[in-house]
Amino acid sequence: MLIRTTPIAAALAVVFIPGSLLAQPPSAPPPAQAAGGRAGGRAGRGGGGGRGFPQQSRPLASMEVLARGKAVFETNCARCHGADLRGNPPDGHSLLHSIVALDDKHGELIADALAKHEAPITLSGGDPVAVGEYIHSILATVGGQGSPPGRPDGSDLNILVGDPMAGQAYFAKACAGCHSVTGDLKAIAGKYADTRALQNGWLQGTSGPARFGGRGGGTTGFPATVTMPDGRKFEGKIVRKDDFLIVLTLADGTRKSIARNGDVPKVEVRDPNEAHKKMALAIDDPENKHLHDITAYLATLK
Repeated sequence: MLIRTTPIAAALAVVFIPGSLLAQPPSAPPPAQAAGGRAGGRAGRGGGGGRGFPQQSRPLASMEVLARGKAVFETNCARCHGADLRGNPPDGHSLLHSIVALDDKHGELIADALAKHEAPITLSGGDPVAVGEYIHSILATVGGQGSPPGRPDGSDLNILVGDPMAGQAYFAKACAGCHSVTGDLKAIAGKYADTRALQNGWLQGTSGPARFGGRGGGTTGFPATVTMPDGRKFEGKIVRKDDFLIVLTLADGTRKSIARNGDVPKVEVRDPNEAHKKMALAIDDPENKHLHDITAYLATLK
């Protein structure tokens, strides 16, 4: 949602491909595309003789076939299932783990599923093959640990699309009250491997030394105040928090373990990233202009 994508390739702008292109099974790409690229980078993580997961090691169809499949998918499927196959609730479910999509070879299972769809979708000519190959091309770019799909052609997303000057002006208005480009954010761009990591870092509020999360119900490291029934208060950072116990690291470095019984004692957790969450909502617009402008500005701070 927060990354503006650029066109997959010039060839994907084609929306009409003669049916004769699909009369035969889709042509395989050059060897480097079939066995290398993103699939090669995952060698040893799945089956197929160490070449990666089947969806990542199978040859992609030609750009012409993928162009046709993309057009068919966007016309008939993307509204419910999303352009990246992750689904658009409540109408459409994710196709990333669809057994039909994963077992399909060249559109035969997908065509059958479409015919049995709640609102039947009938594809003609080579469209079932094309849309099947396009879905496979998206599945081939799914990363590890549940990360979302990338681009079918394996190229990188370009998110450095904002206006640095506009970003500087918006930063002065919305961010400078807490952050300084000569202080905590000095040379921030040089601390990240790429622009995407930079954007994720400043947007999530993790560009500083603090890191949160892990054990403790997702609140480890968060500051909290525990108010006992007799009025005593303990303040510190959460080490562990569950329904039966809260453990704090106090200001002097010692740990305090306190048993819990329901809502007693009262525990108030302060989310250090609350300001960033509100900021993310404030800058969220259809084009994500402020987000990209700020990223473009911060990318100049090296």
